Amino acid sequence: MKIFTIATLLLLLTLSFAATAEKSTLEQLFEQQQYDAFLQQAQQQAAENNTEALFLLGKAYHLGRGVTQDNATASQYYEQARALGSARASHNLGSMALDNDRKMLAIPLLEEALARGLKLPTLYNLGRAHSPADPISRFYLTKAIAAAQQAGSYLGQAFELQPDNLYLDSASREYLRAYLIAMQSVGSERESLDLPQLRQQAIKWLELGMAADDGTAWTNYGALLLNENDYSGAKAAFLQGAKRQVAIANYHLGSMEERGLGAEANKVQALAYYEKAALAGMEQAKAPAYELLKAQLEYEDDLTKLEQGIARFNALKQQDEYVPISLDSVINRLAWGTFLAQQRQQTLSLPTAAKIQLSLQACGLGYNQLHGSTFNFGENSHWRMAAYLTLTDKIALPLGGRVDEHGCASLTIAMTDQLYRLLQQGAVFGLRFPNYTLPLALSRQENILQLTLMPVETPLPVN
Repeated sequence: MKIFTIATLLLLLTLSFAATAEKSTLEQLFEQQQYDAFLQQAQQQAAENNTEALFLLGKAYHLGRGVTQDNATASQYYEQARALGSARASHNLGSMALDNDRKMLAIPLLEEALARGLKLPTLYNLGRAHSPADPISRFYLTKAIAAAQQAGSYLGQAFELQPDNLYLDSASREYLRAYLIAMQSVGSERESLDLPQLRQQAIKWLELGMAADDGTAWTNYGALLLNENDYSGAKAAFLQGAKRQVAIANYHLGSMEERGLGAEANKVQALAYYEKAALAGMEQAKAPAYELLKAQLEYEDDLTKLEQGIARFNALKQQDEYVPISLDSVINRLAWGTFLAQQRQQTLSLPTAAKIQLSLQACGLGYNQLHGSTFNFGENSHWRMAAYLTLTDKIALPLGGRVDEHGCASLTIAMTDQLYRLLQQGAVFGLRFPNYTLPLALSRQENILQLTLMPVETPLPVN
Protein backbone atom coordinates (compact mmCIF):
# COMPACT_ATOMS: atom_id res chain seq x y z
CA MET A 1 0.00 0.00 0.00
CA LYS A 2 1.52 3.28 -1.10
CA ILE A 3 2.10 6.08 1.35
CA PHE A 4 -0.26 8.51 -0.37
CA THR A 5 -3.24 6.20 0.16
CA ILE A 6 -3.24 6.58 3.93
CA ALA A 7 -5.77 9.41 3.77
CA THR A 8 -8.27 7.10 2.10
CA LEU A 9 -7.74 4.40 4.72
CA LEU A 10 -8.94 6.29 7.73
CA LEU A 11 -12.21 7.87 8.68
CA LEU A 12 -11.98 11.66 8.68
CA LEU A 13 -13.57 13.31 11.68
CA THR A 14 -15.31 16.60 12.34
CA LEU A 15 -16.09 18.00 15.73
CA SER A 16 -18.39 20.54 17.27
CA PHE A 17 -18.08 22.07 20.70
CA ALA A 18 -20.46 23.43 23.26
CA ALA A 19 -19.31 25.96 25.81
CA THR A 20 -19.95 24.90 29.38
CA ALA A 21 -18.84 27.99 31.32
CA GLU A 22 -21.50 30.28 32.77
CA LYS A 23 -22.24 33.07 30.32
CA SER A 24 -22.33 36.78 31.10
CA THR A 25 -25.35 38.97 30.38
CA LEU A 26 -23.58 40.35 27.30
CA GLU A 27 -22.83 36.88 25.95
CA GLN A 28 -26.39 35.75 26.67
CA LEU A 29 -27.68 38.60 24.50
CA PHE A 30 -25.38 37.42 21.73
CA GLU A 31 -26.41 33.77 22.09
CA GLN A 32 -30.11 34.72 22.19
CA GLN A 33 -29.67 36.69 18.94
CA GLN A 34 -30.74 39.97 20.54
CA TYR A 35 -28.22 41.72 18.36
CA ASP A 36 -29.41 45.32 18.67
CA ALA A 37 -29.12 45.28 22.45
CA PHE A 38 -25.92 43.25 22.25
CA LEU A 39 -24.18 45.64 19.84
CA GLN A 40 -25.17 48.71 21.80
CA GLN A 41 -23.84 47.33 25.08
CA ALA A 42 -20.78 45.66 23.54
CA GLN A 43 -19.65 48.82 21.76
CA GLN A 44 -20.07 50.87 24.93
CA GLN A 45 -18.04 48.36 26.96
CA ALA A 46 -15.43 47.90 24.20
CA ALA A 47 -14.79 51.65 24.25
CA GLU A 48 -13.78 51.13 27.87
CA ASN A 49 -11.38 48.28 26.88
CA ASN A 50 -13.63 45.56 28.27
CA THR A 51 -11.95 42.30 27.25
CA GLU A 52 -15.13 40.26 26.86
CA ALA A 53 -16.90 42.96 24.84
CA LEU A 54 -13.93 43.19 22.45
CA PHE A 55 -13.86 39.41 22.08
CA LEU A 56 -17.60 39.14 21.46
CA LEU A 57 -17.54 41.93 18.87
CA GLY A 58 -14.76 40.00 17.14
CA LYS A 59 -16.92 36.90 17.26
CA ALA A 60 -19.91 38.81 15.85
CA TYR A 61 -17.89 39.96 12.82
CA HIS A 62 -16.21 36.56 12.55
CA LEU A 63 -19.56 34.76 12.28
CA GLY A 64 -21.61 37.54 10.71
CA ARG A 65 -24.06 37.73 13.62
CA GLY A 66 -25.96 41.02 13.72
CA VAL A 67 -23.33 42.58 11.42
CA THR A 68 -21.88 41.86 7.99
CA GLN A 69 -19.31 39.09 8.20
CA ASP A 70 -15.82 40.63 8.05
CA ASN A 71 -12.73 38.67 9.08
CA ALA A 72 -10.48 41.73 9.00
CA THR A 73 -12.66 43.60 11.50
CA ALA A 74 -13.04 40.40 13.54
CA SER A 75 -9.27 40.06 13.73
CA GLN A 76 -8.88 43.67 14.90
CA TYR A 77 -11.29 43.12 17.80
CA TYR A 78 -9.73 39.74 18.61
CA GLU A 79 -6.24 41.29 18.69
CA GLN A 80 -7.40 43.98 21.11
CA ALA A 81 -8.95 41.35 23.36
CA ARG A 82 -5.86 39.17 23.04
CA ALA A 83 -3.65 42.07 24.12
CA LEU A 84 -5.76 42.27 27.26
CA GLY A 85 -5.18 38.56 27.99
CA SER A 86 -8.21 36.90 26.42
CA ALA A 87 -7.57 33.18 25.95
CA ARG A 88 -10.64 32.88 23.74
CA ALA A 89 -9.35 35.64 21.45
CA SER A 90 -6.00 33.87 21.14
CA HIS A 91 -7.83 30.64 20.36
CA ASN A 92 -10.11 32.15 17.72
CA LEU A 93 -7.23 33.92 15.99
CA GLY A 94 -5.42 30.60 15.92
CA SER A 95 -8.52 28.84 14.64
CA MET A 96 -8.93 31.40 11.85
CA ALA A 97 -5.31 30.91 10.82
CA LEU A 98 -5.78 27.15 10.92
CA ASP A 99 -8.88 27.36 8.74
CA ASN A 100 -6.78 29.28 6.22
CA ASP A 101 -4.13 26.52 6.34
CA ARG A 102 -1.61 28.78 8.06
CA LYS A 103 -0.51 26.24 10.64
CA MET A 104 2.75 27.96 11.58
CA LEU A 105 0.79 31.07 12.55
CA ALA A 106 -1.97 29.09 14.24
CA ILE A 107 0.20 26.96 16.55
CA PRO A 108 1.72 29.75 18.71
CA LEU A 109 -1.67 31.43 19.03
CA LEU A 110 -3.28 28.18 20.14
CA GLU A 111 -0.43 27.45 22.52
CA GLU A 112 -0.96 30.94 23.98
CA ALA A 113 -4.65 30.15 24.50
CA LEU A 114 -3.69 26.88 26.19
CA ALA A 115 -1.20 28.66 28.46
CA ARG A 116 -3.94 31.11 29.39
CA GLY A 117 -6.09 28.24 30.61
CA LEU A 118 -8.43 27.49 27.69
CA LYS A 119 -7.93 23.74 27.30
CA LEU A 120 -10.99 22.87 25.21
CA PRO A 121 -11.35 23.17 22.30
CA THR A 122 -7.74 24.42 22.14
CA LEU A 123 -6.23 20.95 22.59
CA TYR A 124 -8.36 19.65 19.75
CA ASN A 125 -7.29 22.45 17.42
CA LEU A 126 -3.65 21.98 18.38
CA GLY A 127 -4.11 18.36 17.34
CA ARG A 128 -5.49 19.56 14.01
CA ALA A 129 -2.64 22.00 13.59
CA HIS A 130 0.07 19.40 14.20
CA SER A 131 -1.58 16.72 12.06
CA PRO A 132 0.76 16.27 9.07
CA ALA A 133 -0.20 15.87 5.45
CA ASP A 134 0.26 12.36 4.06
CA PRO A 135 3.81 12.08 2.70
CA ILE A 136 4.24 11.56 -1.03
CA SER A 137 7.59 9.83 -0.67
CA ARG A 138 8.90 6.82 1.24
CA PHE A 139 11.88 8.82 2.46
CA TYR A 140 12.40 11.37 5.29
CA LEU A 141 9.28 10.32 7.19
CA THR A 142 10.53 10.89 10.74
CA LYS A 143 9.19 14.45 10.88
CA ALA A 144 5.72 13.41 9.71
CA ILE A 145 5.65 10.54 12.22
CA ALA A 146 6.62 12.86 15.09
CA ALA A 147 3.99 15.40 14.01
CA ALA A 148 1.27 12.74 13.97
CA GLN A 149 2.32 11.59 17.44
CA GLN A 150 2.26 15.19 18.69
CA ALA A 151 -1.23 15.61 17.23
CA GLY A 152 -2.28 12.40 18.94
CA SER A 153 -0.90 13.62 22.24
CA TYR A 154 -2.94 16.83 22.16
CA LEU A 155 -6.07 14.96 21.13
CA GLY A 156 -5.49 12.36 23.82
CA GLN A 157 -5.26 15.10 26.42
CA ALA A 158 -8.56 16.48 25.17
CA PHE A 159 -10.11 13.03 25.66
CA GLU A 160 -8.73 12.76 29.16
CA LEU A 161 -10.38 16.08 30.03
CA GLN A 162 -13.66 15.22 28.35
CA PRO A 163 -14.21 11.50 27.55
CA ASP A 164 -15.97 12.00 24.25
CA ASN A 165 -15.69 9.43 21.46
CA LEU A 166 -14.98 12.19 18.98
CA TYR A 167 -11.81 13.16 20.84
CA LEU A 168 -10.95 9.49 21.20
CA ASP A 169 -11.41 8.81 17.48
CA SER A 170 -9.26 11.80 16.59
CA ALA A 171 -6.45 10.71 18.89
CA SER A 172 -6.48 7.10 17.73
CA ARG A 173 -6.52 8.20 14.10
CA GLU A 174 -3.35 10.27 14.52
CA TYR A 175 -1.50 7.53 16.38
CA LEU A 176 -2.57 5.09 13.68
CA ARG A 177 -1.34 7.47 10.99
CA ALA A 178 2.03 7.63 12.73
CA TYR A 179 2.25 3.84 12.55
CA LEU A 180 1.03 3.59 8.95
CA ILE A 181 3.47 6.26 7.81
CA ALA A 182 6.29 4.47 9.62
CA MET A 183 5.33 1.22 7.90
CA GLN A 184 6.17 2.84 4.56
CA SER A 185 9.70 3.83 5.57
CA VAL A 186 12.76 2.13 4.11
CA GLY A 187 16.44 1.63 4.81
CA SER A 188 18.21 3.11 7.79
CA GLU A 189 15.27 5.34 8.66
CA ARG A 190 13.05 2.28 9.08
CA GLU A 191 15.68 0.63 11.26
CA SER A 192 15.71 3.69 13.52
CA LEU A 193 11.97 3.54 14.14
CA ASP A 194 10.35 1.55 16.93
CA LEU A 195 7.54 0.04 14.85
CA PRO A 196 6.22 -2.27 17.62
CA GLN A 197 5.93 0.70 19.96
CA LEU A 198 4.12 2.80 17.34
CA ARG A 199 1.77 -0.08 16.63
CA GLN A 200 1.04 -0.67 20.30
CA GLN A 201 0.33 3.02 20.82
CA ALA A 202 -2.20 2.96 17.98
CA ILE A 203 -3.75 -0.28 19.24
CA LYS A 204 -4.12 1.15 22.75
CA TRP A 205 -6.28 4.04 21.53
CA LEU A 206 -8.21 1.94 19.03
CA GLU A 207 -9.05 -0.61 21.71
CA LEU A 208 -10.43 2.16 23.92
CA GLY A 209 -12.79 3.09 21.11
CA MET A 210 -13.76 -0.48 20.30
CA ALA A 211 -14.48 -1.12 23.95
CA ALA A 212 -16.81 1.89 23.83
CA ASP A 213 -18.66 0.26 20.88
CA ASP A 214 -17.44 2.96 18.52
CA GLY A 215 -17.76 2.18 14.80
CA THR A 216 -14.97 4.57 13.82
CA ALA A 217 -12.50 2.74 16.04
CA TRP A 218 -13.52 -0.62 14.54
CA THR A 219 -13.11 0.79 11.05
CA ASN A 220 -9.69 2.28 11.70
CA TYR A 221 -8.59 -0.95 13.38
CA GLY A 222 -9.60 -2.69 10.16
CA ALA A 223 -7.42 -0.22 8.24
CA LEU A 224 -4.45 -1.16 10.43
CA LEU A 225 -4.98 -4.88 9.82
CA LEU A 226 -5.54 -4.33 6.11
CA ASN A 227 -2.22 -2.54 5.89
CA GLU A 228 -0.62 -5.58 7.55
CA ASN A 229 -2.33 -7.95 5.04
CA ASP A 230 -4.42 -9.55 7.78
CA TYR A 231 -7.43 -9.79 5.49
CA SER A 232 -9.66 -11.92 7.68
CA GLY A 233 -9.08 -9.68 10.69
CA ALA A 234 -9.56 -6.54 8.60
CA LYS A 235 -12.84 -7.82 7.15
CA ALA A 236 -14.15 -8.72 10.61
CA ALA A 237 -13.30 -5.23 11.89
CA PHE A 238 -14.84 -3.50 8.87
CA LEU A 239 -18.01 -5.54 9.33
CA GLN A 240 -18.21 -4.22 12.88
CA GLY A 241 -17.79 -0.67 11.55
CA ALA A 242 -20.43 -1.22 8.87
CA LYS A 243 -22.80 -2.64 11.49
CA ARG A 244 -22.43 0.68 13.30
CA GLN A 245 -23.31 2.70 10.18
CA VAL A 246 -19.79 3.82 9.26
CA ALA A 247 -19.82 4.51 5.51
CA ILE A 248 -16.10 4.05 4.90
CA ALA A 249 -16.26 0.58 6.46
CA ASN A 250 -18.60 -0.42 3.64
CA TYR A 251 -16.21 1.15 1.16
CA HIS A 252 -13.32 -0.97 2.47
CA LEU A 253 -15.47 -4.10 2.38
CA GLY A 254 -16.38 -3.31 -1.22
CA SER A 255 -12.74 -2.84 -2.14
CA MET A 256 -11.74 -6.12 -0.50
CA GLU A 257 -14.53 -8.02 -2.26
CA GLU A 258 -13.69 -6.45 -5.61
CA ARG A 259 -9.96 -7.18 -5.33
CA GLY A 260 -10.42 -10.64 -3.86
CA LEU A 261 -8.44 -9.92 -0.69
CA GLY A 262 -8.70 -12.91 1.62
CA ALA A 263 -11.21 -14.74 -0.58
CA GLU A 264 -12.31 -15.10 -4.17
CA ALA A 265 -13.41 -11.80 -5.71
CA ASN A 266 -17.15 -11.20 -5.51
CA LYS A 267 -18.17 -8.19 -7.57
CA VAL A 268 -21.86 -8.55 -6.77
CA GLN A 269 -21.12 -8.25 -3.06
CA ALA A 270 -18.55 -5.52 -3.73
CA LEU A 271 -21.23 -3.48 -5.49
CA ALA A 272 -23.63 -3.89 -2.58
CA TYR A 273 -21.02 -2.52 -0.16
CA TYR A 274 -20.02 0.36 -2.46
CA GLU A 275 -23.67 1.32 -2.88
CA LYS A 276 -24.19 1.48 0.88
CA ALA A 277 -21.16 3.72 1.24
CA ALA A 278 -22.17 5.95 -1.68
CA LEU A 279 -25.76 6.32 -0.50
CA ALA A 280 -24.41 7.33 2.90
CA GLY A 281 -22.62 10.21 1.16
CA MET A 282 -19.11 8.87 0.62
CA GLU A 283 -17.86 10.37 -2.64
CA GLN A 284 -15.03 7.86 -3.16
CA ALA A 285 -17.52 5.00 -3.29
CA LYS A 286 -19.53 6.41 -6.18
CA ALA A 287 -17.13 5.74 -9.06
CA PRO A 288 -16.62 2.03 -8.27
CA ALA A 289 -20.35 1.65 -7.59
CA TYR A 290 -21.17 3.13 -11.00
CA GLU A 291 -18.59 0.99 -12.77
CA LEU A 292 -19.64 -2.30 -11.16
CA LEU A 293 -23.34 -1.60 -11.57
CA LYS A 294 -22.92 -0.81 -15.26
CA ALA A 295 -20.80 -3.92 -15.82
CA GLN A 296 -23.38 -6.04 -14.01
CA LEU A 297 -26.22 -4.72 -16.16
CA GLU A 298 -24.48 -4.73 -19.56
CA TYR A 299 -25.39 -8.37 -20.21
CA GLU A 300 -28.35 -8.79 -17.86
CA ASP A 301 -31.28 -10.59 -19.52
CA ASP A 302 -33.85 -10.31 -16.73
CA LEU A 303 -35.98 -7.24 -17.45
CA THR A 304 -36.95 -6.82 -13.80
CA LYS A 305 -33.29 -6.78 -12.76
CA LEU A 306 -32.54 -4.26 -15.50
CA GLU A 307 -35.31 -1.98 -14.22
CA GLN A 308 -34.11 -2.34 -10.65
CA GLY A 309 -30.50 -1.71 -11.70
CA ILE A 310 -31.38 1.51 -13.51
CA ALA A 311 -33.34 2.65 -10.43
CA ARG A 312 -30.29 1.92 -8.26
CA PHE A 313 -28.08 3.90 -10.65
CA ASN A 314 -30.48 6.85 -10.53
CA ALA A 315 -30.51 6.72 -6.73
CA LEU A 316 -26.73 7.11 -6.77
CA LYS A 317 -26.88 9.76 -9.48
CA GLN A 318 -29.22 11.95 -7.43
CA GLN A 319 -26.37 12.51 -5.00
CA ASP A 320 -23.88 13.61 -7.63
CA GLU A 321 -24.08 16.59 -9.97
CA TYR A 322 -21.81 15.01 -12.56
CA VAL A 323 -21.82 11.30 -13.33
CA PRO A 324 -19.09 10.36 -15.84
CA ILE A 325 -20.64 6.96 -16.54
CA SER A 326 -23.62 6.61 -18.86
CA LEU A 327 -26.21 3.86 -18.64
CA ASP A 328 -27.53 4.56 -22.14
CA SER A 329 -26.59 1.08 -23.37
CA VAL A 330 -28.38 -0.51 -20.42
CA ILE A 331 -31.44 1.69 -20.89
CA ASN A 332 -31.51 0.71 -24.56
CA ARG A 333 -31.17 -2.94 -23.57
CA LEU A 334 -34.18 -2.67 -21.29
CA ALA A 335 -36.19 -0.87 -23.98
CA TRP A 336 -35.38 -3.56 -26.56
CA GLY A 337 -36.09 -6.41 -24.16
CA THR A 338 -39.43 -4.85 -23.18
CA PHE A 339 -40.31 -4.35 -26.84
CA LEU A 340 -39.55 -8.01 -27.63
CA ALA A 341 -41.71 -9.16 -24.72
CA GLN A 342 -44.58 -7.02 -25.93
CA GLN A 343 -44.25 -8.28 -29.50
CA ARG A 344 -44.36 -11.91 -28.36
CA GLN A 345 -47.73 -11.26 -26.74
CA GLN A 346 -49.23 -10.19 -30.07
CA THR A 347 -50.37 -13.34 -31.84
CA LEU A 348 -50.85 -13.61 -35.60
CA SER A 349 -52.84 -16.49 -37.03
CA LEU A 350 -50.74 -18.50 -39.45
CA PRO A 351 -51.93 -20.80 -42.22
CA THR A 352 -49.89 -23.90 -42.94
CA ALA A 353 -46.31 -23.20 -43.93
CA ALA A 354 -46.72 -24.62 -47.41
CA LYS A 355 -49.29 -21.97 -48.30
CA ILE A 356 -47.38 -18.88 -47.09
CA GLN A 357 -44.98 -16.51 -48.75
CA LEU A 358 -42.79 -14.09 -46.84
CA SER A 359 -42.52 -10.68 -48.46
CA LEU A 360 -40.10 -7.96 -47.38
CA GLN A 361 -40.88 -4.43 -48.53
CA ALA A 362 -38.87 -2.07 -46.34
CA CYS A 363 -38.69 1.40 -47.90
CA GLY A 364 -37.36 4.75 -46.66
CA LEU A 365 -33.74 3.57 -46.57
CA GLY A 366 -32.34 6.03 -49.12
CA TYR A 367 -29.78 8.64 -48.13
CA ASN A 368 -32.39 11.41 -48.31
CA GLN A 369 -35.19 9.33 -46.82
CA LEU A 370 -36.25 9.09 -43.17
CA HIS A 371 -34.62 5.83 -42.05
CA GLY A 372 -31.58 6.24 -44.29
CA SER A 373 -30.76 9.76 -43.09
CA THR A 374 -31.49 8.87 -39.46
CA PHE A 375 -29.20 5.84 -39.39
CA ASN A 376 -26.68 6.94 -42.05
CA PHE A 377 -27.12 4.44 -44.85
CA GLY A 378 -28.76 4.54 -48.26
CA GLU A 379 -28.88 3.18 -51.79
CA ASN A 380 -26.68 0.14 -52.39
CA SER A 381 -26.11 -0.44 -48.65
CA HIS A 382 -25.85 -4.14 -47.89
CA TRP A 383 -28.38 -5.70 -45.54
CA ARG A 384 -29.01 -9.09 -44.01
CA MET A 385 -31.93 -10.43 -42.02
CA ALA A 386 -31.98 -11.68 -38.46
CA ALA A 387 -34.64 -12.89 -36.05
CA TYR A 388 -34.85 -12.01 -32.35
CA LEU A 389 -36.66 -13.97 -29.64
CA THR A 390 -35.14 -12.62 -26.43
CA LEU A 391 -32.22 -10.39 -25.46
CA THR A 392 -29.86 -13.33 -25.91
CA ASP A 393 -31.55 -15.19 -28.78
CA LYS A 394 -30.48 -13.74 -32.11
CA ILE A 395 -30.65 -15.93 -35.21
CA ALA A 396 -28.79 -14.87 -38.33
CA LEU A 397 -30.84 -15.77 -41.42
CA PRO A 398 -29.48 -16.67 -44.88
CA LEU A 399 -31.31 -13.75 -46.46
CA GLY A 400 -29.75 -10.54 -47.69
CA GLY A 401 -29.41 -8.00 -50.44
CA ARG A 402 -28.83 -4.32 -51.14
CA VAL A 403 -30.97 -1.24 -50.86
CA ASP A 404 -32.26 -0.41 -54.35
CA GLU A 405 -32.37 2.96 -56.11
CA HIS A 406 -35.78 3.65 -54.56
CA GLY A 407 -34.45 3.24 -51.03
CA CYS A 408 -36.12 -0.15 -50.53
CA ALA A 409 -35.00 -3.54 -49.29
CA SER A 410 -37.22 -6.05 -51.09
CA LEU A 411 -37.53 -9.82 -51.06
CA THR A 412 -40.25 -12.42 -51.59
CA ILE A 413 -39.65 -16.08 -50.76
CA ALA A 414 -41.58 -19.22 -50.00
CA MET A 415 -41.89 -20.00 -46.30
CA THR A 416 -39.17 -22.26 -44.87
CA ASP A 417 -39.40 -24.51 -41.85
CA GLN A 418 -36.94 -22.31 -39.95
CA LEU A 419 -38.86 -19.10 -40.64
CA TYR A 420 -42.17 -20.75 -39.77
CA ARG A 421 -40.87 -21.98 -36.39
CA LEU A 422 -39.56 -18.52 -35.60
CA LEU A 423 -42.91 -16.96 -36.45
CA GLN A 424 -44.69 -19.44 -34.21
CA GLN A 425 -42.37 -18.47 -31.37
CA GLY A 426 -43.16 -14.77 -31.79
CA ALA A 427 -39.79 -13.73 -33.21
CA VAL A 428 -39.17 -10.16 -34.34
CA PHE A 429 -37.37 -9.87 -37.67
CA GLY A 430 -34.83 -7.17 -38.36
CA LEU A 431 -32.75 -5.71 -41.19
CA ARG A 432 -29.10 -5.78 -40.19
CA PHE A 433 -26.76 -3.06 -41.44
CA PRO A 434 -23.13 -2.55 -40.29
CA ASN A 435 -24.04 -0.16 -37.46
CA TYR A 436 -27.74 -0.71 -36.82
CA THR A 437 -30.44 -3.33 -37.04
CA LEU A 438 -33.91 -2.03 -37.86
CA PRO A 439 -36.87 -4.03 -36.49
CA LEU A 440 -39.62 -5.00 -38.93
CA ALA A 441 -43.38 -4.99 -38.49
CA LEU A 442 -45.24 -8.15 -39.47
CA SER A 443 -48.71 -8.17 -41.03
CA ARG A 444 -50.76 -10.71 -42.98
CA GLN A 445 -52.54 -10.29 -46.29
CA GLU A 446 -54.19 -13.59 -47.22
CA ASN A 447 -51.32 -16.05 -47.61
CA ILE A 448 -48.60 -13.41 -47.67
CA LEU A 449 -46.79 -12.33 -44.53
CA GLN A 450 -45.56 -8.78 -45.09
CA LEU A 451 -42.48 -7.28 -43.41
CA THR A 452 -42.14 -3.48 -43.34
CA LEU A 453 -40.05 -0.98 -41.41
CA MET A 454 -41.21 0.16 -37.98
CA PRO A 455 -41.09 3.87 -37.00
CA VAL A 456 -37.61 5.32 -36.40
CA GLU A 457 -38.33 5.74 -32.68
CA THR A 458 -38.82 1.98 -32.23
CA PRO A 459 -36.26 0.45 -29.82
CA LEU A 460 -33.33 -1.14 -31.65
CA PRO A 461 -31.63 -4.47 -31.01
CA VAL A 462 -28.63 -4.28 -28.70
CA ASN A 463 -26.64 -7.13 -30.23
